[in-house]
Amino acid sequence: MKYFFETILSKAYWQYILFSRVGTESVLAIFGFFFLLVETLDFFKVYTRDQYASYGFLIFLLLAIVVSIILRRPIKTISIKFPQKDFSVEVRIGDLFEVSGAVMISTNTQFEADVAGGKIATDSLQGQFTASYFTGNQNELIEKINVELSKLDGTAPFPMGTTLPITTHGKTFYFTAMADLSEQGNASTNLQNVLRSLDGLWTFVRESGELQELAVPAIGTGRGRLKQSRKSMIAQIAKSFMNASEQSKFTERLVIVIRPEDACNFGINLYDIKDHLNQVLHS
Repeated sequence: MKYFFETILSKAYWQYILFSRVGTESVLAIFGFFFLLVETLDFFKVYTRDQYASYGFLIFLLLAIVVSIILRRPIKTISIKFPQKDFSVEVRIGDLFEVSGAVMISTNTQFEADVAGGKIATDSLQGQFTASYFTGNQNELIEKINVELSKLDGTAPFPMGTTLPITTHGKTFYFTAMADLSEQGNASTNLQNVLRSLDGLWTFVRESGELQELAVPAIGTGRGRLKQSRKSMIAQIAKSFMNASEQSKFTERLVIVIRPEDACNFGINLYDIKDHLNQVLHS
């Protein structure tokens, strides 16, 4: 509900709804429908347009604007289906940990997991995961990570895209190397590294995962320090997923999750994102 009201009050929402190309097209299309309706009613003598023509235009224009706003009211999820390929891409504003399927947790190439010691920020995705599932017992998580690392060849730092499955609370979390970690504990990455990490995740899930819903955050846009906007990054994730799915299907639904705080702070409009994804994924 908070997101709904904050969106309604945001300048970005109204710019998109009323003053963007898509918004204008929507209003004109609805106005055209009302015009055709009036023409039909006038033809059958149900409504005489000459009698009300002086103010009828303004009435129908206002009605078109109101209907357009109602049809594009704030929403928290959009979905793009690919029936011919039997999978879909969903973008959702919400809590990543509430998604029912498997969840990607972006991490560093060292697979450092010490939150209590300050090496991993408490407000980072990995820090939030540790607080939610290993409260007061991060050593258990570190042990699980070390067990999975022992199965790999080589030593840290590991290649971008290296993925470890961590199972807890009946869910699977895919820890995927996406960023380098500095001596000061700051994570940084670039777009190429993010795309490599996604390729590594898709490959691991295809070869070792289960065919279940897969959730991915808008990686790199927070502590990864990418310059790309969240809208752009969401499109990059969706495009990478679609390309990987051309080889073979490894999940029927990819859910890209945006934090509600980010959606409000950065003026995320899901209608705008859906329009953009339709252009990117169907081009």
